[in-house]
Amino acid sequence: MALYLSLFFFTLFSASNGQQTTAPVPITHITDNRGRTALLWSSIGLAVLTSVLQGIISTVVLIAEEQDMWTFRFRIAKFEHWWWTAVGTLLMMSFGLIVISFLAGNNNDSVGVLALSTATAIVIVRYAIPSWRHRYYIQSRWLAWTGPSRTAISYRYGPVCGTDRHWERLSKMVRPTSAAPPSDDWGLALKPQKGIAEDPTAILNGLGEINSSMIFGQNWEIGPCVYDDGFRGDYNINSLSLLWGSATGFRPRVSRAINSMPQSLLKSRPFTIDGYNGEGLCLAMGILGRNKGLLPREIVFDSDDSIKQSRGVRRENALRGTISELENTSKWAPRPNKVMRSYYKRALEEQYGSLPSSFTAAATELALIFLDCSPAAIQQWLSYKLEQQSLEVNIQMSRPANYSLENIAATEKQLQTLYRAQYVSMILSINYWPPSGVSRASPTERHPVYRPDLYCFALLYLAEGAVQEAKDGKWQKGAGALKPEWWGKDWVKARLTLEASSLQGNWHECAAWLLGLKGWPTGLEDWPHWPVVIHEPDS
Repeated sequence: MALYLSLFFFTLFSASNGQQTTAPVPITHITDNRGRTALLWSSIGLAVLTSVLQGIISTVVLIAEEQDMWTFRFRIAKFEHWWWTAVGTLLMMSFGLIVISFLAGNNNDSVGVLALSTATAIVIVRYAIPSWRHRYYIQSRWLAWTGPSRTAISYRYGPVCGTDRHWERLSKMVRPTSAAPPSDDWGLALKPQKGIAEDPTAILNGLGEINSSMIFGQNWEIGPCVYDDGFRGDYNINSLSLLWGSATGFRPRVSRAINSMPQSLLKSRPFTIDGYNGEGLCLAMGILGRNKGLLPREIVFDSDDSIKQSRGVRRENALRGTISELENTSKWAPRPNKVMRSYYKRALEEQYGSLPSSFTAAATELALIFLDCSPAAIQQWLSYKLEQQSLEVNIQMSRPANYSLENIAATEKQLQTLYRAQYVSMILSINYWPPSGVSRASPTERHPVYRPDLYCFALLYLAEGAVQEAKDGKWQKGAGALKPEWWGKDWVKARLTLEASSLQGNWHECAAWLLGLKGWPTGLEDWPHWPVVIHEPDS
């Protein structure tokens, strides 16, 4: 379009002066008056066109941000680097034309040459180059905020939460009555995105009393996209945790937790109010807005040894701090952004002040790791959905009949333990990231990276049985956690092999410390052996 506009102006002012003649029109040279005028107006036309287009885009962006249309804003931000490249190219063309006009003798527009050169330089240096440098963060931000989400649903809806085909059928059966917030709006699009636009809870609330056999011809106790975290008995929580997203047929949208975010952290180049780099905070908050589950206050991440100390458990190698060990043994060592720990911790404590210190400690570690690891690793980690607790392991433990004829399920206590250990598993999976994001179970077998959910379950389960609370409130030596009945199954061996080969470096000690143990239990990696761990609390 810009090239056609330039040719139009050049042709218009290069044509004859309107006199009727049958003789051929002489070829116009840029050195004559008409040629110089054509060049000048072509340059002006390009500059005006660029200004109009940039004004339109800037207005759309401003409206999206002011109206909290964050799904739309984050989506178009993925193309910012291409847009600024186009703007810079148009201005360079305009600048080139006006320079040629100036060199051809049009000396009356020297100020225009100076103004256009300044504008071109500013666009390229201030916007185009930085947008290309930050394009990986923009893509990671989209993945961090629009990935699969965990949402609490009533237990009675568990059987109707099926695959993408089932959700599509459900969405056509009901008409949600609750209005969606502006952050869900997909916005303008040349090709509309496929998928269900409604929130799954709005769809389920419109169903009323219904069972899965009436809709699907199947009679699930709990559908295949639902976690059973075992909270019905001890905690008297009549809820399940639904995992939904593009894999279950829904259109991507940012987490609604974005409505509680500071505006400064939602910019394409985020900074805190004190001028610190806010990229790690924005990515971490996007993930934490989606993966908390039913009881985030129960999540264990004992980085300050407070849980162990409250139980009288003295950690082995106490001179080595847990956080220092986590930093020094990391794939991303020496973790240069660890100096921002105190500031990030304070910011996240303000954001999640109602949750325990374990939660904010895990959030702080995740945000700092994002500052240190490579953009490619972040995108690959998010594409593997490693920010979410493994649904496959949860189903294997809670509903083994879904996979085989065996029916030895985990107890509610064991399912709770699996959930409570999930943030340690998440941190380990990114902190000990394997080379190129590909792990090897053997020299010839390569596979994607897996979270160490099963190992973390075992560590926390052993820690809970190593000591026990007496009637007087003091802690005493425990009996040791008994081996789960299902631990000897073949799927456990296969999963442990995948988990161990997915982590690079010495992660064992940190994992044990973060989950409340003195150190790594000897023999835990020798499946099907189950170690007996008993701690004598300090008086």
